[in-house]
Amino acid sequence: MAQLFPLKALPSSIETLLRASVTGVKKPGNSLPDKGYTLKGLTIDKKQYTAYCKMFGFDESTVPSPYWYIRLFGLQSLLMAHPDAPFPMPGMVHLSCEIKQYNTIYPSDKLDVTCQFGRLLQHDKGTAMEIITTLKRNDKIVWEQKNINLYLGKKGIGEVADEKPAIEITNATNAYPWSLSSNLGLEYAKVSGDYNPIHLHNLGAKMLGFPKHLIHGWYSLSRAVAPVQSSIKGIHELYVSFKKPLFLPGKVLSRIQQDGETIYFDLINEKEGYPHLKGYIKQ
Repeated sequence: MAQLFPLKALPSSIETLLRASVTGVKKPGNSLPDKGYTLKGLTIDKKQYTAYCKMFGFDESTVPSPYWYIRLFGLQSLLMAHPDAPFPMPGMVHLSCEIKQYNTIYPSDKLDVTCQFGRLLQHDKGTAMEIITTLKRNDKIVWEQKNINLYLGKKGIGEVADEKPAIEITNATNAYPWSLSSNLGLEYAKVSGDYNPIHLHNLGAKMLGFPKHLIHGWYSLSRAVAPVQSSIKGIHELYVSFKKPLFLPGKVLSRIQQDGETIYFDLINEKEGYPHLKGYIKQ
């Protein structure tokens, strides 16, 4: 059983950024500690929640499942910056995320949070690290997330990752063209609290190995699923795999395909057709 340390509050954006930057001198390790954090009585951040819903067009009456990623971003970053965590955070790549929601969540709910390390996973470009976060209401899990980040370079460590079904949109039900401005990363940072330099300016991105600054994958996901928001507010499973970076400014096409009880979605480069993300929602 994981050793869980209780917190009184979520870490601030500034604290999160500082802790992440300090890990840049860390030497890569070979294992994950069996540790994590807990926090009782968490609620939405009303100002953040309203801004998030406004940015993507969500109805505020019930909480869409992707919102909790940004609400809990500081907590997950605190765990990844733990002294016993195996990898430095700067330059890590967000690979994928799986969310399972077991009941509707309301803005007035008070929830108990657990955030802990999961597994190390093998990858052909390095080693991936799994972070598992759960929300409980009245001692029952209502939301669970498995977030996977890739550390580039150190290969051959960890378990073989679970296979997910291939996601290919062949007959889109809807398609939405997006035109993304150069300052979108900063606008999203004001809502999410994620001021990672790779999203704010070309200079910050180049310092961390990217040719240009790029929009956060969670912006892309939130906007991609907004047209089908009724499907992510009750019981469902949401999975997203992040592919090529979406550099700013940019033009992309968001596509949705309904197939029975499953909704497939992707985001592709408007001109060349390569994917930026792929995912599905199962109800």
